[in-house]
Amino acid sequence: MSQQIDAPRPLPRELGPPAPTALSYDSTVPRSLVHRAAVSEVLLTSWHRAGEGTFVCGAQLPRGHSLYAADNDEFDALVIIETVRQAGILVGHEGYGVPTHNPFIMQRLRWRLFAPLVHSGGHPFNCVVTVRGMDAQIRPNGTSFIRFEFELHRDARLLASATGWTRCVSPASYPRLRWGEGGPRPALPRPLQPVEPASVGRVDPRDVVVAGNPRDGLELRVPIEHPVFFDHPLDHAPGILLYEAMRQAACVTAGRRFSMVGADVQFTHFTELDQPCHILVSLRETDGTHADVHFRQNERNTAQGFVMLTEK
Repeated sequence: MSQQIDAPRPLPRELGPPAPTALSYDSTVPRSLVHRAAVSEVLLTSWHRAGEGTFVCGAQLPRGHSLYAADNDEFDALVIIETVRQAGILVGHEGYGVPTHNPFIMQRLRWRLFAPLVHSGGHPFNCVVTVRGMDAQIRPNGTSFIRFEFELHRDARLLASATGWTRCVSPASYPRLRWGEGGPRPALPRPLQPVEPASVGRVDPRDVVVAGNPRDGLELRVPIEHPVFFDHPLDHAPGILLYEAMRQAACVTAGRRFSMVGADVQFTHFTELDQPCHILVSLRETDGTHADVHFRQNERNTAQGFVMLTEK
């Protein structure tokens, strides 16, 4: 059953810039702590506990990344989603003792960009992620529910904030939650022709995750060979892919190119890889450009929410 999405509202109050610390940017954290297979996809470099339920992570954003490095020396906002995803998983493991083999399930992620992520000169883009764990419910086997609040700062400047609702389950319970009594099954995506990359602000067709047209309907395109969206094998479409599909679907619907500056999405069911998933977009204007988006698969919503956009 679909759930009602909250109207746009202010994100949680600022946590404030973190106090100077001895965060290191010399190497990445172990990739197992952020659930990445490739070291090149690990954005976090260090972390420490700053207080009861509060943690601070160092992050270095990759200026030459194939997906996150956008035009005009500015990062694509997808890098915010991936940064807070990694920070939440790391804190879950290291701060709350969730075993590294326990799957994390994103239930909802709300975020907002406050300043352009501009990289200039020859220096790496180092930033600090403050993470606060809220309403943590941890069981002995590592299953848990945690609400995380995040803030990203560079020097004293607030770049972005986010709130994420995450559920962790044991490896034994995941198959029952995921497939019920039927168990895992092979799932290969249907081959779909991507929309023109330039129409959604992309150059590489591999980065296009939308197919179809507004008149006949838009569908989610699932490129399982993508080195970022599918850095490691997954049995469902990941949240970051759905966020990018929201932006691209809004571009195709409006006939304009947009960048994301914020969003709020609830993930109510797993989005299957091999079954048609229709994307329904409703554009609306308030103080900026917003798009309400629903992902429909098997006659139910698998994800729904709104994305805040600005024209490129």
